[in-house]
Amino acid sequence: MLALMPHGSCFLWNPWLTSLHAMSDGGVLVAYFSIPLLLLFNRRHIDAQMRPVLVLFAAFIFSCGIGHGLRVWNIWHADYWLEGGWSLVTATVSLYTAWRLIALMPQWLNTHRDLVITRKVAEHDPLTGIANRRGLEAALTALSYQPNVVHSLILVDLDGFKAVNDTYGHGVGDRLLQSVAEVLHSQVRAIDLAARIGDDEFVLLMVGCTPEEAREKVETIRQEIQKIYLSDLAPGPDYPIISASFGISNFDPNQTLSYSYQRADAALYTAKHSGKNQVEIATSAVA
Repeated sequence: MLALMPHGSCFLWNPWLTSLHAMSDGGVLVAYFSIPLLLLFNRRHIDAQMRPVLVLFAAFIFSCGIGHGLRVWNIWHADYWLEGGWSLVTATVSLYTAWRLIALMPQWLNTHRDLVITRKVAEHDPLTGIANRRGLEAALTALSYQPNVVHSLILVDLDGFKAVNDTYGHGVGDRLLQSVAEVLHSQVRAIDLAARIGDDEFVLLMVGCTPEEAREKVETIRQEIQKIYLSDLAPGPDYPIISASFGISNFDPNQTLSYSYQRADAALYTAKHSGKNQVEIATSAVA
């Protein structure tokens, strides 16, 4: 029956042409009806401010679906007044929805921008501009969805930072931290992450690198930190020795973060108590 005796000469009683139009408009009808249903089932997740416009949007989509259903109906019938009248309903709903969006869209876009800025501020250290602990945890959470891939977690601790603060003041100490952050950020790849998680504690996350592969890059970073020049201080015998110690551990998404952190911290402890200004890789067990 689908392809027999369609109304109107445009189909020329062609079964394939009739079937094409009926199936296409029927498929669009099903898709359009599914969108309002999805909004209905997920209505508890919709913000109260957005709910009125989303209701209008759902009505518009639903109305479009009915319009496509009427197009299928009119393959065999001549109810063009009905189809035209319903098109007017759809046009009215869509124009009213667009009018409401004109007033709300700038507000929504500004809200989204503010949320992006807030998230960026919340996940970045205000002094150095690199990620903070929350940003690091977000990155590690993202990597946890990549099973069977090993990454490197590197703890970085400045040697003698307290003495710099006590001797030259917190202003010089802050500039030292900023300089270290610049070195870390400039030396890692775009897919890696540098974060400051404490006073003079930093973390590097090297994606897809084993500790052995990461060590060569960390050695370069260690040497670059030694080259940091504090313009506030005059060169001379009292100029502080700037260096850092590093502890490297693998971060396996199949293991807990605390396990990887403890291993890196144990390696850092070894570096600190073996003369400082060194890079150590964690052993198989936590020290």
